[in-house]
Amino acid sequence: MGARENGTRNRGTVLEGRSGLVAAIALGIAAVALAVAQWVLLPEQVATHFGITGDVNGWSPKWFPVLLSAGLGLFGSVWLGVSREKLGLLLAGIGVLIGVIDLAVNGMLM
Repeated sequence: MGARENGTRNRGTVLEGRSGLVAAIALGIAAVALAVAQWVLLPEQVATHFGITGDVNGWSPKWFPVLLSAGLGLFGSVWLGVSREKLGLLLAGIGVLIGVIDLAVNGMLM
């Protein structure tokens, strides 16, 4: 039975020891810093959806992407710091990436 068949392909630990703790802290700090930057720099309404032609057709209040990116980033960072599981690293990375993308996209629209 292969790893894909028994569901363990994405399980396991990463960044054992101090390196995992340092990565978790760095990702947590990045998530908080991006949330602060989003809150300060973004307008009250931010683009959250684009049509096939590239036109904005969905808007949200700025607290939504801030909460989403900070929440995922911090939750993943804590998970990584406690368990060193791959999923924690993935969630923290996705949270930080959402913050960066939100700043880039909505910064260009301003």
